[in-house]
Amino acid sequence: MVNYKTSDAIVSIVYGLLGSITVPKYKNNKPTLASPLEYVVINALPVDANVMQKCRVNVNYHVKDINGGTGVGLVPDLVKIDAGSLAVLTILEKVTSTNYLIDFEGQETIPEENLGEHYSNLKFSFKYINN
Repeated sequence: MVNYKTSDAIVSIVYGLLGSITVPKYKNNKPTLASPLEYVVINALPVDANVMQKCRVNVNYHVKDINGGTGVGLVPDLVKIDAGSLAVLTILEKVTSTNYLIDFEGQETIPEENLGEHYSNLKFSFKYINN
């Protein structure tokens, strides 16, 4: 029997793998009220239903801007963004499993003007092998 995974199950796998990251972590959605100075949001695009299931997983490392988003222009805290991105990459690049493969696909830094923060959007290809 094939053991298909949902995108929520895949998000839970990645969430567990990132357990050593000490900032708050959220599955699928970021906090709606007061957000921490740094936090991670993990989400996934829809997963297919093949024997080797594939989907893209986003790990977004959020960091409050240096000027708190006030005044003219946003000033990202690139030191914290880079450190957080490197921590995520280091953990997920070392993952070895007979059930799934995780490959880094790309990264970009995106402003969140209304929240006074920037985040590093790390994109991964996640392949789950059904046996």
